[in-house]
Amino acid sequence: MGDISEHFNNKEFACNCKACNGEYKIHLGLVGALEQIGGYFRKKVRVVSGFWCDGFHETLNKPKRSFHTKGKAAHIKIDGVTPQELFKYAETIPELRGMVFYPKEEFIHVDTRSGDPVRQVKEGNEYHALTPEKRARYGLQ
Repeated sequence: MGDISEHFNNKEFACNCKACNGEYKIHLGLVGALEQIGGYFRKKVRVVSGFWCDGFHETLNKPKRSFHTKGKAAHIKIDGVTPQELFKYAETIPELRGMVFYPKEEFIHVDTRSGDPVRQVKEGNEYHALTPEKRARYGLQ
């Protein structure tokens, strides 16, 4: 039993850097979507990375603000479920407006941004739109 929801506690979403001592923010809509995913697969969703404090975000040399710094994003995986299966199911959840497939790292990024849905794939150090061709290449069709 978690302290945020039935299956999640705040430590799972806490920043991993040493400077902020586990600071965290979490959007409850994101937690609800992750609960839905876990229920569908009947397995625990593992949060690889949740909230990022400003200091940690700066160490990543990312050019723009991240939904991780707002508590609206997580990198997730489920033991025994392929990243492809996880990505395809997560796409059916309307609250998950932003998604990135990480084939090398074998996890996915999900976020609860507003606006039009965004679907991307990370190839090397670059992010690309998830076109029909890339969906086919990565088994996401």
